[in-house]
Formats: sequence, C-alpha cells, structure tokens
Amino acid sequence: MIMTDLIRLLRPRYIEVWGKFLPRGGLSIDPFCNYGIPGTEWKDFARFRLLHHDMNPEKVDNR
Repeated sequence: MIMTDLIRLLRPRYIEVWGKFLPRGGLSIDPFCNYGIPGTEWKDFARFRLLHHDMNPEKVDNR
C-alpha cells in the first residue's frame, strides 16, 4: 500500500520499499516489495533485486 502510493505520487523508474523491524514473539517481520516500469530494463532489475533480496542479512543484536 505504501509503495503503491509512492509510485502514484513520484512515478519512479524503480523503487523498493523495505521494512526492517525487530522480531516480536519469535517471528521476524521484514517486508520487501519493489517495482520497475514494465517494458523497460527497470522491470528486469526489479526481478533481479527481488530474487536476490536479503541473501546476506545483517545481524540485529540490540536487545
């Protein structure tokens, strides 16, 4: 929903929205979505980024 609003307002070639939240109750919540303009190289880039998203996640240790 946030990304859809940003696309409508900004009309970017490429955009990604990534929420980084600390786990609660043992469940990690880390939403990611992206968008590239259909029919352009940005659509291919969006697919590449999605398929390689968070392959090397950082450790969150601030408790």
